Amino acid sequence: MTTSTVGEALDRLCAVQVSEEDDADFPDELFDRVDDLIDAYGADDVAEIVAEAVEAGQASVEQAIVFLNVAAWSGTDNGASMKSTLDEWVRKADDAVRLGIALHHECYPLPTRAEMIAKLAEIARRFPEYRAICERHIADRPAG
Repeated sequence: MTTSTVGEALDRLCAVQVSEEDDADFPDELFDRVDDLIDAYGADDVAEIVAEAVEAGQASVEQAIVFLNVAAWSGTDNGASMKSTLDEWVRKADDAVRLGIALHHECYPLPTRAEMIAKLAEIARRFPEYRAICERHIADRPAG
């Protein structure tokens, strides 16, 4: 992995036009560019470099959410390594960009319902802009 190869793969991914609608059909190019980024990076967990792209103005938070949802199914570990990173972002809750990306990932945040409820209640108080998504996760996640 070279920094320029990863940067080029990230640039190509960020250039893909994607609809931000939940039921949108994504172009095949999106899946190809996500695969290219994972290959260039050499690991399935591309969450941090995608978040850095948002901070650099290369991608929107909405694009990042789409990219990481696709990446969860494109890697070799079914998103497990990336899920660990996203859960850590929720536990820390110290970065609004990363927190927003993690809260909007297609999987529930945090491994257990009890941990999720406690943390999301705190996040909802500290970050009013995320109150609705926190409440939706709490209401939707089944017990057990």
